[in-house]
Amino acid sequence: MAFQHDAKTFVKKHILIYILLTILPAAGISYILSQHHVKMMNTEEKIEAQKIANTYAMNIENFLGETVGRLEMLATSIKVQKNDLSELKKILTETAGKDTRFSGFYWANTDGDVLIGTNPINNPVNVGKRPYFQHTVKTKKTSFSKPHIGSIMGRYIISISTPIVEQGRVKGVLIASLRLDEMEAKIKNQIKGETVLVVDNTGQTLFKTGQIPKDNTVISRTSVAQLPWTITAFKNFNTADDYRRTFLKYLFILLTVFNILYLLIKYILLRRNLKKEQEQTEIHKLELIGKLAASTAHEIRNPLTGIKGLVKLLSEEYRDEKAQSYFEVIQTEIDRINSIVSELLVLGKPTAYHLKTYDANHIILEINPIIQSEANFTNIELITSYSSESLFVSCVKDQLKQVILNLTKNSLQAMPNGGSLYIFLERKNNLCSIRVKDNGSGMSAEQIAQAFNPFYTLKKDGSGLGLTVCKRIIESYGGDINLTSTLNKGTEVEITIPLALEINNQ
Repeated sequence: MAFQHDAKTFVKKHILIYILLTILPAAGISYILSQHHVKMMNTEEKIEAQKIANTYAMNIENFLGETVGRLEMLATSIKVQKNDLSELKKILTETAGKDTRFSGFYWANTDGDVLIGTNPINNPVNVGKRPYFQHTVKTKKTSFSKPHIGSIMGRYIISISTPIVEQGRVKGVLIASLRLDEMEAKIKNQIKGETVLVVDNTGQTLFKTGQIPKDNTVISRTSVAQLPWTITAFKNFNTADDYRRTFLKYLFILLTVFNILYLLIKYILLRRNLKKEQEQTEIHKLELIGKLAASTAHEIRNPLTGIKGLVKLLSEEYRDEKAQSYFEVIQTEIDRINSIVSELLVLGKPTAYHLKTYDANHIILEINPIIQSEANFTNIELITSYSSESLFVSCVKDQLKQVILNLTKNSLQAMPNGGSLYIFLERKNNLCSIRVKDNGSGMSAEQIAQAFNPFYTLKKDGSGLGLTVCKRIIESYGGDINLTSTLNKGTEVEITIPLALEINNQ
């Protein structure tokens, strides 16, 4: 039951972490990005609606401008005619028949009496008090009326008055009735799904195209230059659907990204935890080896000493060649056991010695003849480069010698057919650097990764403790040891040990 409870707690914890690291951030960022996207789209739709309103306003202005141009051209042609009302009516009638935008043309004197028209005038009509007519007579310019129902034809129109001026005086006024339904039809032909509303300065609707949407609408307004009209363009914009689509799109993308990141982080953490566990395992292994070595070293060495003495006595008694070969093998194996026990003791308690300050140059110089002898035996060139300055380090001399001899021995064994062995000593900031380099068989990446693990060896008769002991010794001095190698090209091991304080303070 306790195990099931722990398992459920573990699952819940990981689900909560997953939600906090993936779903919530993805949803939050998607919400922000979607809001921003909708705002941007809304702005774009407003710009588009404004373009639509401006376009229709321009179309209306062009329509009105073209209408005024035609009317003024007609006024000019009337001006050059003789003052013959029958001839004038004929010209107006011919013009009205050619352009459907006009409901009719009328000729009025300066008092506003309509004298003739293209449509029948059953009762006398006077427009003298109408503002647009008065404005035309006063300013001698074309004027527009407010939209109204025409008194003659009963259509919804705009009256446009243009003066006939001779020698600086208004001789008469040409009035045209512009049909708003023709203007509306022209605008409707250009509509592409949007709704356009045209109102005058009193708020009266002149015409509209389609139904005005109630929700999710982008509105833009503009005015007409010649008239006090306002044009409003309504563009439908479904904010909810667009927001939903955008949110889901961003959510999908971000969930994918966050899941990849989550898995990557989990992988890195697992690798890190595995590495820590491996390091802890190695530490526990070394601690176990240390305890085991400390408790059994004397018990092993005491019988070995006795065995070794007896073997020596027996070797003196039995002199035949076969027996001597057996005694030599036994002696070699006893020495090997002693060597392994010594390495185990160093591995278990490398800090049990009193450190003293020595010049690394002198230590290498002392063991150089030993290395040179081994190198000569295997036909290998030894090149030693000493530092030009003293490299004082705190260490146990014999242990540091053991490390260098171990590394050079590995290099010599890696060059069975000869080669070159290099030993470099130099100062790097506050560190003493000792590099042992060869051009032997080298190591693979997998072999490098396990090189310092206890009991890992590539030699038939190796204990797998040599590099482990070297690493433990150097680390006990506060130093570090690094190995780089390339197959069939060689290996380089660099030892770095902090320089003694008296050197650092110089």
